[in-house]
Amino acid sequence: HKPNHLVYEAASGSEQLAVFSEIYYPKGWNAYIDGKPVSHIRVNYLLRALKIPAGSSKIEFKFEPSVIKTGSTIALFSSVLLLLFILITLWYTFRKRQLTTV
Repeated sequence: HKPNHLVYEAASGSEQLAVFSEIYYPKGWNAYIDGKPVSHIRVNYLLRALKIPAGSSKIEFKFEPSVIKTGSTIALFSSVLLLLFILITLWYTFRKRQLTTV
């Protein structure tokens, strides 16, 4: 059990509606049943719920906000640009020294 990854186990003889004592917040929270994405709903104005299929199921709620993925992509792109800038600057400086010594 982590703040951004909640795991539950369920077993029932028929399809059920499970209400979780977690605040419904759809932005960033994704629900999975047996590893497959499913949609969760708001109940009682505040809590979240899932339709659970008959049988045994592993239920997961993961906090996966798109802003994290976007930020990571921007950070990676910026790091690559910085590395290229440093390499080009070093190459230019080295080449300039070679030309002035000849």
